[in-house]
Amino acid sequence: MKIAIAGAGNVGRSIARELLENGHHVLLIDRDPKALKIDSVPNAEWLMADVCEISSLDNAKLDTCQVLIAATGDDKVNLVASLLAKTEYGVPRVVARVNHPKNEWMFDSSWGV
Repeated sequence: MKIAIAGAGNVGRSIARELLENGHHVLLIDRDPKALKIDSVPNAEWLMADVCEISSLDNAKLDTCQVLIAATGDDKVNLVASLLAKTEYGVPRVVARVNHPKNEWMFDSSWGV
């Protein structure tokens, strides 16, 4: 299964390692060059891009992914990436990290997240 992970920080890289160990193809996406620690997950595909930009998601070939995991430290970014994945690219399964409990209401099935 091809899985894109938005956010290549500690959480994103940890999820990527687990998925790779279970035989999945993983693409890690982050806009911060400091987060691109390729040696930490060498079997993943890496892309430096902004997951809130359509052109970046086009470059990531998000329409070929079965899952998007929004794992950044910013709830707004996670929500935008999740909604774009679901509505613009038809990604069947979208999972998002909620960093602040007060924002949990935004991440529910009515939004497809």
